[in-house]
Amino acid sequence: MKKRIWFILLLISLLEIINLQGTLEKTITGEIITGDAAQNMGMNISIIGAPRINLITPENKTYFSNNSLLLNYSLISADFVWYNLDNSQDISLISSTRFNASEGNHILYLYANNSYGENSKNVTFYINSSRFMVVYNEYTGSSKGASTDFNNIPYEDLYNKSDIVLENSNYGKIIFNEEINLTEDNTPENNILNLDSDTNISYNRIEVNPDTLPNFNKSATLWLYNLTFSNPRILKDGSICLSSVCTKENYSAGILRFNVTGFSIYSAEETLSEEEIPSESLGQPPVSGGGGGIVKEKIKEDFSINKEKIKILVKQGETRKEIFIIKNTGKTKINISIKSPQIENFLKISETEFALEIEESKTIEIDFIAREETIPDLYIGKIEVKSKETKKEIITAIEVISKKPLFDIKLEIPKRFLQIAPGEEILAKISLYNLGEIKRADTTLNYLIKDLEGNILVQGEETLAVETQASLIKTVKIPENAKSGEYMFYARVNYKENIVSASDWFSIGEKPAPKPSFNFFYIILIFILFLILLIILYFLLKKKKKKQEKPGKKQGKNISIIILNRSREY
Repeated sequence: MKKRIWFILLLISLLEIINLQGTLEKTITGEIITGDAAQNMGMNISIIGAPRINLITPENKTYFSNNSLLLNYSLISADFVWYNLDNSQDISLISSTRFNASEGNHILYLYANNSYGENSKNVTFYINSSRFMVVYNEYTGSSKGASTDFNNIPYEDLYNKSDIVLENSNYGKIIFNEEINLTEDNTPENNILNLDSDTNISYNRIEVNPDTLPNFNKSATLWLYNLTFSNPRILKDGSICLSSVCTKENYSAGILRFNVTGFSIYSAEETLSEEEIPSESLGQPPVSGGGGGIVKEKIKEDFSINKEKIKILVKQGETRKEIFIIKNTGKTKINISIKSPQIENFLKISETEFALEIEESKTIEIDFIAREETIPDLYIGKIEVKSKETKKEIITAIEVISKKPLFDIKLEIPKRFLQIAPGEEILAKISLYNLGEIKRADTTLNYLIKDLEGNILVQGEETLAVETQASLIKTVKIPENAKSGEYMFYARVNYKENIVSASDWFSIGEKPAPKPSFNFFYIILIFILFLILLIILYFLLKKKKKKQEKPGKKQGKNISIIILNRSREY
């Protein structure tokens, strides 16, 4: 009996482990929902009584953005959840969401009910988009990582904001270790904080301009991603960073983490031993050639650019400014020329020809101009930067939208689809927001994929009905014959010739091999336990068979004795 109980317990345990993976991946639906955070928690809580509501955001404060405000909340024991803005139409919820609001005062109502009753919360907040603006397009979209969502920071919190994060998930991250007054840049009177122009996170480079952003000149922890060095050392403005300024914390799997006391330009290079330092750096004479003459080593020229891509959104009749920095990283003076033949009608470049001394840098300003008559569309080209021996390019995408848009549109490609192979499918989440100028509208959504030459790889069309907001998950198959390279997924909404658009970069090429996942461990564990179960079952059956054989032998012996006794009687 005990063995049977142990066998049953083992079987139950195996079934629980098989279901464990699904349990770990379940979200808490209806019982506890905490905005975006209520994911991957394998638990259910049941509470008798009406739902309990905690309305987290928005707060009773002033917001300087009316687009994509975050409605975040937590609930206990709710069957249905919904909200409305200013007693307008009720909108059902299953998790946190984003909404748009017009200028002025608003009241947001949040409701929840279950079989025991109903509960509600409300908050009054104010929208004043002329009060302040944060320009941070470089830290939004699919590569934003953990970057701070500045548009959802109330104006009252701008003066002492802590834990600010700027990240480009492809290249690096900054976490500021001190509170920052976001309103105190070098021109506080214009009420604009431009992080796109005054910060830069690109390959092996993190920069915050302390002249234009003195309020960001604080201690911070920095990460540089995807480095290829064996033992990197930290550089500040191209020179080895002093230990009093930079403190290296860790370097593993191509990720360098270090602390800094303030800001400038930080990068990394391989730590060289004396044997690896070029002979000219050690004062050695030039190498002699075989013919008796002296062969001088050719002086190499090279330069770096702090941006690989530029994506700009500009309205008809509007001008937007971008900057990039060119640095002479070679060992001789160089002459630089800049041109952009494919998109030259949209650009005004501050300088197109100039010279750079060794280690000298130059900041180039570009005005992106969309004239009133420009047709709203996606325009792709390259900004070519050339010296005598070297040519580098900045891939550039210019989205022109209508002068007075009626909608706002967001497009996001999940991280696992940013690198795909020909023949695979790419997925994009497209969200459309009605800015309140019109009521419910049937809109036309055009989507397409373009290469760097402007050629269309795939295109299609959908119809979306939008009252306040609408979302669409669009899956597109990439042709088998697609060439490797960078591509742009572009979505455009056209409503009575009023056009808005959004886009995101992705790459087509050889997809990297998937890393072993969390699920792999459980598959191995289940397989091992299954083998153990089979072994135990085998021995239990074997013992049972032996027990069944023993009574048979004893019975045979008794029969033999009876036959023998009867034969004696005869």
